[in-house]
Amino acid sequence: MTKFADYSAEGRRTPRLTEADGLVLRVWAPGDLAAIAEISAEREERSVAECRNALERLQKQIRAGRAQLFVGDLGGTVVGFGKVAHFSPPAGAPENAAPEGWYLAGVVVRPTERRRGIGHALTRARLAWIATRSGKAYYFANERNRASIELHTAVGFVELTRDFHHPGAQFSGGSGILFECDLRTPKGAGDE
Repeated sequence: MTKFADYSAEGRRTPRLTEADGLVLRVWAPGDLAAIAEISAEREERSVAECRNALERLQKQIRAGRAQLFVGDLGGTVVGFGKVAHFSPPAGAPENAAPEGWYLAGVVVRPTERRRGIGHALTRARLAWIATRSGKAYYFANERNRASIELHTAVGFVELTRDFHHPGAQFSGGSGILFECDLRTPKGAGDE
């Protein structure tokens, strides 16, 4: 499975799921971990056990107040998730270090449920959560990931730079772009 969702301008015209369709956006619960690990393993082409270990590390960050995890639940089944993480440049970081702040740290939706607005809804929910903590949000993406860039541009992200250092960023087959969203504006706060 490819890490990037196939880009299609037609996907924007697909009706978005809403609460009336049974879509619930919420902070994760311990019972969600198996489904999140399975979705992550499929995307990352890693074992479910490896993904569960990564989720255990993420739980430590959540308990420390440095991360959060949201799920998209459709009719009682977790169909996607999105992470938020706080980043502080480490001591000795280069001058082009990514700025300190809250970052959207990945949204993943089951392939069978893509292009139904779940990723967009998870992104808006995460931005609303960040907006209660900060006036800005950040995100970075591979320049080849057009679907992600379009999704984030639609909620108010703008390109900040292509010359940045973030220790967790790896861009296979393309360059990275760092984006910023001003959450003090209505679009950046998740409104449309």
